[in-house]
Amino acid sequence: MQAIINHDRKIGIEIEVVVPIIGVGENHDVQRLIAEVLTNHGIQSHSRGYSRQPVPSGSKFAIEHDVSLRDESRYAGLRWSKIEAKTAPMTWDEIEQVLPPALDIIKYVGARANYSCGLHVHHHLPEAEQRPEIVRNLQHLWWRFHPVMYGLVPPSRKSNQYCHPPQQSDAKTYDGAYSYASLCRELSRVGRYQGLNLSNVANRDRMTVEWRIHSGTTDWSKIKAWVLATQRWTEHAVKRSCHLKAESVANSQQGLNSLLTTTGLKPNNRIYSKVDKELRQVGRFLLKRWQDFNSPRNIEKNSVA
Repeated sequence: MQAIINHDRKIGIEIEVVVPIIGVGENHDVQRLIAEVLTNHGIQSHSRGYSRQPVPSGSKFAIEHDVSLRDESRYAGLRWSKIEAKTAPMTWDEIEQVLPPALDIIKYVGARANYSCGLHVHHHLPEAEQRPEIVRNLQHLWWRFHPVMYGLVPPSRKSNQYCHPPQQSDAKTYDGAYSYASLCRELSRVGRYQGLNLSNVANRDRMTVEWRIHSGTTDWSKIKAWVLATQRWTEHAVKRSCHLKAESVANSQQGLNSLLTTTGLKPNNRIYSKVDKELRQVGRFLLKRWQDFNSPRNIEKNSVA
């Protein structure tokens, strides 16, 4: 089997940042300014309050207010606008075209990510309505590899109230869901503040899975790698059966290697004999990221990241 980028599946990205308010004005003024500048540079954008409604038709971004974010605290006396820049559903090719220049503008106005910010990635998964076993596969994959996945992000993300890791009792949550109706009943009982949020699969207007564990960033190289990695994990659950494992893998380099080879970010003759060049680069990026967070000399430094 070959591991390749899916250029058809729609992706939505939520980028949380804080922006200094210089002089007079309020949060909504900063939102409007960012939306106007993006629009002036050919990236149609819309300013609004926080909403779970789709990005308005014709817009690439909704620039929203997110009350869950916290002020940057380095210097007292500054006021901060709390922003969530939410993309419309786009293919990977569209994201590659739109997101880098949008990030340049967002950074230019002074936006930054602090400890309270996250990066959330949605992957459209309409197949789950006819094939509810895909969600079971994803849950099994998530349970098996979540320690390594959290090893790819700052340690503070594991204790963050908005992206909880799974418990062992969660591993079998969807094992008895053999129809979309029974799957929706199970999904109605789970909260959305999980590292892998599956609750939107029960909403026919959304039908997405959301990976929430990544820390906030405006760095395109990090966002690109994470979007493609989470797409591969999602695609693996669509294409392959993911059997339940009693224990999760350890957060080790061996565990990371198992994640990469199992899901098609590194060649594996048993599963993915061919891996797209760009996905192999993602695998190498994740290895470097894992080493940055988990090498002995960096563990203490990163424990407060």
